[in-house]
Amino acid sequence: MDTQRDCGCQSARERMDILIDRELTEMECADVRAHCTSCESCHEEVALLETLTDRFRSACAEPAPENLRISILNSIKNQNGIVDA
Repeated sequence: MDTQRDCGCQSARERMDILIDRELTEMECADVRAHCTSCESCHEEVALLETLTDRFRSACAEPAPENLRISILNSIKNQNGIVDA
């Protein structure tokens, strides 16, 4: 067996983050997905990681409220000793 393609639980778990970030080759992705299909524990873990990553990406896509943005900018100005004219 090709040890580079071994996809037991340890190997799958080591590559889950890379899978979620879409940085695996097509073959590596297929190996991890195949393992997760047959392993309930890994399937649940990758599903949780996908859900958390999707929610994080969605939350980061929303702009901050205008009053929060202004408050942060004013705080930075105050820390740097900048006074509005």
